[in-house]
Amino acid sequence: MKEFEPAKIRNIVLLSHGGVGKTTLAEAILFDTKMTTRLGRIEDGTTHMDYSPDEIHRKISIALASAYCEYDNHKINILDVPGYADFEGEVMSAVRVADGALVLLRAQTGVEVGTERAWDLAHDRHLPTMIVVNMMDKEHSNFQVALNSFNTKLGGKAVPLEIPIGEADKFNGVIDLISMQARYHHRGDGVEEDKPIPTEMEGAARAARAVLVEAAAEGDDELMEKFFAEGDLTTEEIERGLRESILRCTCQPAVCMSAYHNVGIQELLDNIIRFMPSPVDHGAMAGVKPGTEDEILAKPDPAEPFSAQVFKTISEPHVGELSLFRVFSGSVEAGKEVYNTTRDHPEKLGQIFMVLGKERKDAGRITAGDIGAAVKLKGTGTGDTLCAASRPIVFPPIEFPITQLTVAFRAKAKGDEEKVASGLHKLHEEDPTFKMMVDGDNHQTLLHGMGDVQLDVIVDKLRRKFGVEIELYKPRIPYRETIRGKVEEHYRHKKQTGGRGQFGDVHLRLEPLPRGTGFQFSDEIKGGVVPNQYIPAVEKGVAEALHEGVLAGYPVVDVKVALFFGSYHTVDSSEMAFKLAAMNCFKEAALKAHPALLEPIVELEVITPKDYMGDIMGDLSSKRGKILGMEEQGKREKVKALVPMAELYKYSSHLRSMTQGRAQHLFKFSHYEEVPREQVDRIVAEHKAEKEAQHAH
Repeated sequence: MKEFEPAKIRNIVLLSHGGVGKTTLAEAILFDTKMTTRLGRIEDGTTHMDYSPDEIHRKISIALASAYCEYDNHKINILDVPGYADFEGEVMSAVRVADGALVLLRAQTGVEVGTERAWDLAHDRHLPTMIVVNMMDKEHSNFQVALNSFNTKLGGKAVPLEIPIGEADKFNGVIDLISMQARYHHRGDGVEEDKPIPTEMEGAARAARAVLVEAAAEGDDELMEKFFAEGDLTTEEIERGLRESILRCTCQPAVCMSAYHNVGIQELLDNIIRFMPSPVDHGAMAGVKPGTEDEILAKPDPAEPFSAQVFKTISEPHVGELSLFRVFSGSVEAGKEVYNTTRDHPEKLGQIFMVLGKERKDAGRITAGDIGAAVKLKGTGTGDTLCAASRPIVFPPIEFPITQLTVAFRAKAKGDEEKVASGLHKLHEEDPTFKMMVDGDNHQTLLHGMGDVQLDVIVDKLRRKFGVEIELYKPRIPYRETIRGKVEEHYRHKKQTGGRGQFGDVHLRLEPLPRGTGFQFSDEIKGGVVPNQYIPAVEKGVAEALHEGVLAGYPVVDVKVALFFGSYHTVDSSEMAFKLAAMNCFKEAALKAHPALLEPIVELEVITPKDYMGDIMGDLSSKRGKILGMEEQGKREKVKALVPMAELYKYSSHLRSMTQGRAQHLFKFSHYEEVPREQVDRIVAEHKAEKEAQHAH
């Protein structure tokens, strides 16, 4: 395959709210650059980028997809990512390896919820960004209103490179403000014609061009002086000054189009080549020498030692895992051995490919700045660094979002547990944002994910790819039990069954400990009334009894147990007899020691636009939350609160609907507190019903 020097490569991520046309735009680009022979449609399930059964069925992007095209002697790598919040991890992977971003806006609405998050991710990474106002063919479209929305809501500085000719059903071209040419399009086929600017649009075009020239002048002191002196710049000067401003992220060039009708795509491609950064513009990628903090810079130069990062793993039936990687320095050839410094082992790259959506094209070599794929890597996962053994380097891992939703699950068919675990492990390689965890205390297995849609997709994939079914259910809350009073109790375990009997006699004192202390055992035996060899058995018996409290069967915590008296039999006493005596004594004592139920309290942080503060505070109060405080974070507020874990099941979905998806939250365990009296009876009854159901099952 043809190789491109790093300066001729553009690595572009498409970002937006869901449903604004990222995948449709990618299809139009591939069609116009003759990479495909037909224009795929989402509604028909024929796109190159959304090709999995889940994406075709749901008509949304679920996973990051990669493709490339060649245009004007350049190579453009396109990373199409989901717009839905449940799949934000895919966006973070793509943003890590992109050099520039296209942020799509809907021409009717401008900035939406997903646009805010997309902009934040691009902005945090200092990615030069182009604004693409899509759907200009739809009713109520307005290019300038969409740009105003971007500037006011997100604090950007959108500078139009073109203005639309017509809007809604009359949209049929654009005026290029640099060349001052009108470009008309035939809908669907990508064919364009250059014509003079319509007379009625000359004034608007001149005014828009003046804004563009001023933005270009701001990119360079020399140009600014010329602009003040002469009031205009040459085409070459406009392009140079504008590119400087764009690369410094001080302005965002803006274009308009209808991706569905293939209007404005050629101009977009021209502007990507002219204004979006190459790997050379983006500069060296910083890593460290393994095991140290010594920084190493991987320069986008094919002559440098090889280094790359895997940013996406795709599990394909009958093929195995496909690892997408970005080369930051050097080059790599098929069949070469490289080193995985993240996991400290060698890795052989068999075949390597260029990826075009669902298709793969053989590539003999992939060089600095480019994106490729390898199959069947033995021990390499998403985020891993691959490099030449001669210069080991580790790039920072990709940061994935914190999970927002926890559910419990079980295999529908008995005996499928291992298949389920194996399937989930493979799906985790594809999507590291969900995690599986075994909760031994509550005898349940948990899935931590980003939201309901993501977990539904996981359930579907398990059934389709691995032939196993699971059911999701509300996880049990890890309640604890304790005591509030001090009590002494005596229990004698005595059995005579013919032959040697069983005898163990213990006197225990129970008293509460401060919250969070745990369990303490005290040996207060005097005069050998209980021989030393039996005392560990007493402690063991008490420790086992702690596993199941007397109220609702939850583990008992924060209790001190003292063995202060007892008796034994020289023949019939045994460790087992003392252990059983201790277990029963503890249970009888706990019933008299005013047992109490404790619930986990979490520290919750909600970051929200100020408009929703009242709703969020009221909602937290209704969930028995205690507000700890608030602090400003730019245009947002951070609310901190202590809330019982039992009140936060599916809180992510609830928060999304309450704030139109504009708020985020995270929480961590804080401490245990006593459950209010009115809640205890309900929890005890639920536990009893669950036990009965398990026995019946």
